Amino acid sequence: MNNKSYQAHHSSFGAYASFLLGKIGQGGGFSLSDVRSPNKNIYIGYKNRMMNLLPFANLDFGNKLAEFGLEASENKNDEKINLFNEDSIEREMKWASDSWKAGDLSFKIYSPFDKVKDIDTLTKEEKKLLLAPGFIGEITLDNSNNPGEAEIIFGMQLDENARLLSDNDEFSLLGGAVDTRYGFGCEASEEIQENIDWMTLLEMMDKKSPLLNKLGNEVVLRIKVKPYSKKTMHFAFATYQGGNITSGIKSKFAYTELFEDLEEVMEFLLKNKDYYINICDSKDKELEESKLNEYRKFLIAHSTHSYYANTELLLDKDNKYLWVANEGEYRMMNTFDLTVDHLHWEMKYHPWTMKNSLDLFVDRYSYDEGVKDLEGKKYKGGISFTHDMGVANMFSPKAYSSYERSNLSGCFGYMTAEQLVNWVLCGAVYALNAGDNEWVNNNLDLFDKCYESLLARDLNDDGIIDTDSLRCGTGAEITTYDSLDISLGQARNNLYLAVKTWAAYVCMEDLYNKLGKNEKAMEMQQKALNLCDSLVEKFDVNEKYIPAVFESGNESRIIPAIEGLVFPYVIGDKDAVSEDGRYSKLVKVLKAHLDTILVKGICLDPVSGGWKLSSTSNNTWMSKIFLCQYAAEDILNMDFTEEEIIEWDRVHAFWQTVPCNEQCATDQVHSETGKDLGSRLYPRLVTNILFMK
Repeated sequence: MNNKSYQAHHSSFGAYASFLLGKIGQGGGFSLSDVRSPNKNIYIGYKNRMMNLLPFANLDFGNKLAEFGLEASENKNDEKINLFNEDSIEREMKWASDSWKAGDLSFKIYSPFDKVKDIDTLTKEEKKLLLAPGFIGEITLDNSNNPGEAEIIFGMQLDENARLLSDNDEFSLLGGAVDTRYGFGCEASEEIQENIDWMTLLEMMDKKSPLLNKLGNEVVLRIKVKPYSKKTMHFAFATYQGGNITSGIKSKFAYTELFEDLEEVMEFLLKNKDYYINICDSKDKELEESKLNEYRKFLIAHSTHSYYANTELLLDKDNKYLWVANEGEYRMMNTFDLTVDHLHWEMKYHPWTMKNSLDLFVDRYSYDEGVKDLEGKKYKGGISFTHDMGVANMFSPKAYSSYERSNLSGCFGYMTAEQLVNWVLCGAVYALNAGDNEWVNNNLDLFDKCYESLLARDLNDDGIIDTDSLRCGTGAEITTYDSLDISLGQARNNLYLAVKTWAAYVCMEDLYNKLGKNEKAMEMQQKALNLCDSLVEKFDVNEKYIPAVFESGNESRIIPAIEGLVFPYVIGDKDAVSEDGRYSKLVKVLKAHLDTILVKGICLDPVSGGWKLSSTSNNTWMSKIFLCQYAAEDILNMDFTEEEIIEWDRVHAFWQTVPCNEQCATDQVHSETGKDLGSRLYPRLVTNILFMK
C-alpha cells in the first residue's frame, strides 16, 4: 500500500473504546463510548542531537500560560523539532497490528482478536484475558550507531483533568491518565522520567528536571537509551468506564466484574503482553499468508480495526450478558441491517454474540402489526423487528427503535419487512451453522411466525413483498439503503429485498429439512420456487437485466440483486445457488443481469472504475460491494480476470486511504471520487471476511 496517511481504530473486544491514530498532520487519542477522534496531540519519537517525532502533533498549539498572565516561551519549535514527513515513514497496517518506522524509531500497536468460545463457558482468567479493556503499544529506538545518550519520547495531550500514574502508589506504573477513565502507562523504571505540564513539548524537553505542574494536560515520558544500544519499551493503553453505562436497560461493562480500576487493567495488560502479542502475530501471519492481493488484505485489516472499536459487552442487573455492535458515527445500537452483515464475521469468530442479539430482538424489540396496500387498504400482518435497539448507550423502549418514524418514505422511515427478513436469515444461518440444538428448538415457533408474517406481506402471492407496515402511517417502508434513491431505498416491490426474501425461504427450507419437518420444508421450497419464477418473469430479455423496482416503469440497474445468494451458500446449500440446481432459472438470470450491468457507465463508475451499487446513484457502500464481490466471484463464478479484480480492489482501498483518510473504515462513499458521504468510522465493512475462504 502506497498510502500511509489514514486514521485507524485500535481497540479491544467489547469495550466500546478506541485509540485513534494514523492521519498525518492530525492528532488522535482515546475515544470512549464513541468512535470519533478527539484529534489531540500524540508525541511518539526520540531525541538525540535534536528531537524527531512522528507527525501526529500540531506544534503550534497554544498553552494555558496566558490565562494566568504569563508569557509563553519564544522558542521556535520548528527549528528544534523534526517532524518526519510522509516519504520518510514506513507504515504497515496488518490484521491485528499497525506499525510505523521512521529514522531510528519504530512504533507498533497490537490490537488482539481471535475466536471466542461462548462467554458463559470461560473461566475467570479467560474472561480477563478476553475483556481487559485495552491493548499493547511497543516502541523501539535503535541507538546502536550513536556515541551519545538518546531518549525515547512518548506522550500525549490529554483532557484537562490529567494526572500522573505515579501518583497512585499502589501500582508501579509510570504514564498519564484522565481521572479514572483512560490512560497509558509502562512499568516503572529509574530510566524513565514523567512529565506533566501545560507547556509545549519542546519546552518540556529543554527542562532538566521533571515538570510536575498538576494543572497541565500534557503527559510525556522520557526514556533514556544508552550509547551504542537498542531499547524496546511496552505500553498499556487502557480504558475503564465504571458503574451503570446504559439507560433503558440498566447495564455495566462486563469487564468491571473482573477489574476494579484503570491501573489494574494496565498492570494486567503489561503482565500478559506476550500473550497478546503472540495472538496478534498469529492473526497477522494468517492474513499475510492468504492468497489475497495486497489491497484486499489491507481492506480486511482496516475493517476489522473499526468493527471491534464499535463493540460492547455488557452485564445487565441480572448479570446477563448483552452484546452491542454500535453503528459508527451514528452510534445506534445493534442496527439490524448491520447485524445481518456482521453475521459472517460473528459466525466465524464468536457466534454466541449473534445468538445474543437475536434473542434480545425477540424479547424486547419485536412487535406485531398490520400492513396496507398501495391504496391504503389494511390487512392482517404479523411479527417483525425494529431497526435498532437504541442510540448512544440509551436502549429504546420495547418494540421501538431510535431511528424509525411514521409518515415518511425516505430516511428515518420504517424498515419492517427488511428486518423481518434479516431475523430469518440470521436465525437460520445461526441455527444451521452453530450446532446449537437447544436454541433451535426454543425458536421453532418463532420461525413459523416469521413465515406467516412474510406471507401476509405478499398480497398477490407471487413471493414479492408488495405492502407497507401500518406503522408507516402515510409513508412507505424503506430498506437499509435509506440514503440511496428509490432503486434500493424503497422496500415494496424491490428486487434487492425480493432476492433476500427468496434466500429467507431457502434457508428455512434447509432448516426444516434438517429437523425432519419435511412437509413444512416443502412448503418453504414452494414459496421459494414461486418467487424464483416471479423474478425470472421480471427479466427483460432484450436489455438482459431485472429492473430495481417493479413499479412506475423503473429502469434502474442494481448490483445488490445478487446479495441474497450469499445466505444459502454460507449454510452449505450449494445446490440452491448453482446454475444446475433447483433454482437454476433464477441463478442464471441473476448472472446475466450482473454481466449486463457491471460495465463502465452503468454499475462501474466511469471515472474511478469502482463498483457502483446502483446505476442511478453515486452513493455506493463498501460493505455491500464486498458482499456482492464475493457472490459474483465465488457463487456465480463470473469470468473476471485477475487484473480486473486487482484494479477494483485498488480503487476501493484508495477510497479508504485517501478521500476517507480522516474517517477510519467508511461505508458510504461517492463512486466517482471516493469521498465519504456517510456511515463513517463504521463496523459493517467486515463483510469482507468472506474473502478469507
